[in-house]
Amino acid sequence: LTDLCNIGCCQPPASAMPSPLDAERARASFNVRQLTHILDGGRQRTDARERLEAIVETDPVFSKSDLFSLSRPERYRRAMQKQRRVLELSQDLGVPQAALRAAVHDELGTDLQNLMFVPNIRATFSDEQQAEWLPRAQSWEVIGCYAQTELGHGSNVRGLETTATYVSETDEIDIHSPTTTSTKWWPGALGRTANHAIVYARLLVHGHDLGIHNFMVQIRDLDTHRPLTGIVVGDIGPKIGYNNQDNGYLRFDHVRIPRSHMAMRHAKLHRGGEYEAAPKRQAASYSSMTFVRVQIAIGSGHALSQACTIAVRYSAVRRQGMTSKNDGSEMCVLDYTMQQQRLLPLLATAYAFQFAGTAMQRLLRSGDTAALHVASSGLKALCSRITADGIETCRRACGGHGYLSVSGLPELLGTYLQNVTVEGENFMIAQQTTRGLLKILSNAGLNALAAHAEEAPLSAVAVSAASTLPPAENGDADYLLHVAAAAAAHCTADKVSDFLSPDLQCEAYRQRAAWLVLELDRKLADSTRSGVAHQDAWNALCPDVIRVSEAHCFYVLVRNFNTSIKQLSDPHPELAPVLQNCCHLFSLWWMQESMGEFLEGGYIDAMQAGLVRQAVRELLPILRADAIPLVDAWGHSDHALNSALGRWDGQVYDALLASAQPDSNPMNRDEVSPAFEESLKPMRLSRL
Repeated sequence: LTDLCNIGCCQPPASAMPSPLDAERARASFNVRQLTHILDGGRQRTDARERLEAIVETDPVFSKSDLFSLSRPERYRRAMQKQRRVLELSQDLGVPQAALRAAVHDELGTDLQNLMFVPNIRATFSDEQQAEWLPRAQSWEVIGCYAQTELGHGSNVRGLETTATYVSETDEIDIHSPTTTSTKWWPGALGRTANHAIVYARLLVHGHDLGIHNFMVQIRDLDTHRPLTGIVVGDIGPKIGYNNQDNGYLRFDHVRIPRSHMAMRHAKLHRGGEYEAAPKRQAASYSSMTFVRVQIAIGSGHALSQACTIAVRYSAVRRQGMTSKNDGSEMCVLDYTMQQQRLLPLLATAYAFQFAGTAMQRLLRSGDTAALHVASSGLKALCSRITADGIETCRRACGGHGYLSVSGLPELLGTYLQNVTVEGENFMIAQQTTRGLLKILSNAGLNALAAHAEEAPLSAVAVSAASTLPPAENGDADYLLHVAAAAAAHCTADKVSDFLSPDLQCEAYRQRAAWLVLELDRKLADSTRSGVAHQDAWNALCPDVIRVSEAHCFYVLVRNFNTSIKQLSDPHPELAPVLQNCCHLFSLWWMQESMGEFLEGGYIDAMQAGLVRQAVRELLPILRADAIPLVDAWGHSDHALNSALGRWDGQVYDALLASAQPDSNPMNRDEVSPAFEESLKPMRLSRL
């Protein structure tokens, strides 16, 4: 067999055999291809993507035919072969490496070179240092990793234990792992791939701890790839997923590096130990993490759409249970309302994430680091949580077949799950969004709170943080400038159709966010006024802190989704209705899921809550009619999905049967298993 699913672009050649999904595609209410262009960012980008995918997917190096039966060392080697082939094709075709890498639908152990290692050099190393390191990294002479996390500390960067002690006699820095918990643990590409590491460690100069800084440290010989003296390094072992990546561990035994290998864009260490730091050094040092968080938030819609494509296609093919026609016909699984309720809100959510990702890209290009930090932290946490949960929901919605590796869903889930903890555990980093909102609230001034509660002054965190808020546009947090009015809004809907108003949906989510941030600020103020230390008060109220972050981020998603549709309405009026229905379902489904907060905050009453549920029920069959076209529009090829259940042609049962044959399943290559002679036969003869 070639791959389990036909190699090629999203759509097969015209001569392909009829598909069980043809009828679903024939009733599309919109031009699927036009929506694909929108999702890709334009027709030219779609054409370019599909051209490169066609090249990659027909190259045997990128085959996935035996992916599910490979051992972990084999998977790692295969990933390295694919990276090498990307570089070769880039040179042969004159195509940028990044464009070709995007067409490789697999995780590569070298991805962090351009995702974290090179961006960290650009962000934290001086111009002179960049002139030395960037050409070597871009030519793959220096292959790097980002060595921050340790066995004992992850999100709490200030608690890192690795030391970097300045030695004035030789003008060097001594890198050392003083404790077991100071062992670097988890950095991707560290285990077997990298020859250099950007190491985060405590800078100690003449007995003074100057905090966490980053250093370029060579860890392996460039010619032999053997660890250098004083370096103990290796892979940390198998994981739930993402096993192409060699996450590693690293210990230092007094490894000396030149002083010039300390990153010196935002802090400088001069000969003799004189030290100077820029005012915003700490924020700059976290820039690599922020960049990765943005990428996770942006990519969440793509990952969720893959799971939805597999589950929706399979549900449209699968027949189970008899219809009411009394003619022996079976029900299409996707026609069950329960299946629609499981899958269609997730499909709508994938679209919401996609359009929010576009807004995040604009924010990334703007260079507004303060706004980017606030937005990326909460959105990374929310989007990755919903996506991880959503992939598992899609897997379960495929019944028993979803448990098979060849469904593609276990692999997708295992690979994606890292995102809920990587670059900041979700419940930890979501708090950073709330802190940012409280800063904006404080900056808005006491007058904004007067109408809410005369006895509730600004909390300690808001007051203390006010002076650190940089002058910037507040963007999606602009409701905090008039927070009392936003929190006082009440729903006026008295029928289901009233909830199909973008303005009402935005107002609802804005009101909840405003009300929750005011409530949190009041509770913090009450606690600190009663003598509770701020840190203890914050800890006690942490569930409310997370609610504030998620409420704000949902408002950002709803607002950006509606804004994007409005902008598309003139150039693409035929796409607006289906996207607006997706937005309605996204907004009202998640309102239904958090109904208690909308009720508690006073935006809706019990009667209106019932209308929201009714609106969701009425939207499901509307989107059901366009479910297959909506997943097709993402343009996921069969090679990309690598799923027997999510095939474009709908021939899922042929694919499942083929996946069990000896050329795909090593368990069936011997007619009689060696286990028979080794164990089964002796067991039988012993008559136990």
